[in-house]
Amino acid sequence: MRRIGYYKVSDIGLGSWAVRNPKSFIETLVEAFKNGINLVDTAEMYGTEPYVGEAIRIYGGEVFVTTKLYPSSLDDEYRAIKAAKRQVERLGKVPELLLLHWPVNLEREVRNLEKVAEAGLAKMIGLSNVSEEDVERANAVLKKYEVVAVQNRYSYHYRETEHMLKYLEKRGIALQAYSPIEHGRVKEDRKIKEVASRLGISPIAVALLWLLKKSPIVIPIPKTERKEHLAEILEALRADLPEEIMRELG
Repeated sequence: MRRIGYYKVSDIGLGSWAVRNPKSFIETLVEAFKNGINLVDTAEMYGTEPYVGEAIRIYGGEVFVTTKLYPSSLDDEYRAIKAAKRQVERLGKVPELLLLHWPVNLEREVRNLEKVAEAGLAKMIGLSNVSEEDVERANAVLKKYEVVAVQNRYSYHYRETEHMLKYLEKRGIALQAYSPIEHGRVKEDRKIKEVASRLGISPIAVALLWLLKKSPIVIPIPKTERKEHLAEILEALRADLPEEIMRELG
């Protein structure tokens, strides 16, 4: 288990961007919840909050939800509260974590994000697609809350977020890594495939394990709509990468 603020969450969550088959996605989410994944990521702009809400309703257990509000919904307090109320309706619950999605006017948007939390429409807040400087600026304007999580792109092939790890670790801020398997492209990486063959696990599992071993604050959020692909993701919850393989992968 890993931590986001005062919550414990599974090492891996599931994303929900660009869902093509809602029925299959909902079924896959329910299966994931039954197999120990208790974190799911969605967003106002994804259009998938109702699917996440339906999967949680079917499952009937506790699930940690991360969702996001677009900057245009955080222009002012009234609009932010209204947008957040619609999110709660779509999800069927108050989200544990609400993120500012792609900041435009960060200080203004973060102030209104805090207003949403103060209204009881989110339990914790964070940022998405940001730098260390952005986190500092956000925390400087927050009064009652603080940034507990950042969601940035991070994978074996995309490492531009890696320089933030020590900064986030020092402050106890979780990093939700989106696009951790690069839409499945990591399966074709020669080193990843060689390691997967040696360990007897899927290349997808290797790519996720690489992220998990990088830092205890990293929580990959791959997206899948199919149970057979979910099985590859679940392998990463049961396996490990020895240190010598981590050095080999770099």
